[in-house]
Amino acid sequence: MEKKILIPTNFTKHAWNTLVYALNLYKNIPCTFYILNAYEVPVRISLKRNHSAELEAAKAESENGLQKTLQGLNFRKENSKHKFETISRNKDLAEAIQETIDAHNIDLILMVSRGENVSINAAFENEISEVTEKVEHCPFLILPEKMQELPTAKREIVFPTNYKFPFKNKEVAALIDMAENLKASIRILYINSDGRPLTKEQEQNQEALKTYFSGVDFSFHKLTQTTETTGIHLFIESRDSNFLALYKRKQGFFSKLFSQRFKEEIDFNPKVPVLILKELE
Repeated sequence: MEKKILIPTNFTKHAWNTLVYALNLYKNIPCTFYILNAYEVPVRISLKRNHSAELEAAKAESENGLQKTLQGLNFRKENSKHKFETISRNKDLAEAIQETIDAHNIDLILMVSRGENVSINAAFENEISEVTEKVEHCPFLILPEKMQELPTAKREIVFPTNYKFPFKNKEVAALIDMAENLKASIRILYINSDGRPLTKEQEQNQEALKTYFSGVDFSFHKLTQTTETTGIHLFIESRDSNFLALYKRKQGFFSKLFSQRFKEEIDFNPKVPVLILKELE
């Protein structure tokens, strides 16, 4: 089944690297890649006459940049399974992304984080956090600035959860889909910092995940005597895991899923791509 992947671009080296990474990530899968450039030209009340000219210049720059990107992709001629469409919008980035999702039924959005060490709280102040907060009904894959090639075998995705809240099957569908497409295993990680046994509700939520992930390779893991932040980083590093999957509730980034300390401390760029799953109604 063909995938529809949205990649916003500002024509920088990082944006191009994101696109190349996506091509490699989905090299065996039929895909249409939607390459989006969103630009905004503020209206200056005192310069209305010049605004039209500025708007036309910005539009031309956007369209020319997209055309050059498309030419670069066509020059590569790497994969007959891949198709490309370009979209230029005079809109706020989050608004343009949401419009594209709704119009084309996008499966996944790819963006790259800028900066080597960006905390979750700091990330709320940047473009990525604003977009992931505003955009609905579509998962994100946030790539680190320094991306590493995927191994040909033994790929795995770390999925931390405290089992306190139930997931809907469709909310983890993107995680399952990624595991299937990449032939990767899902490692469900529970950080039991206080040493308490699971409640009945937590056990039920764990059982539900067993059902959801029955079609892919998965396993449950538990770490004790460590914080959520440290535990996740150590788990990823010790196993040389390839992806981190995190679930975003509408109340806020990771709201009610992890402790406040975790939200304050976890590094948004743990040297692996981060799959952000969205809460769905």
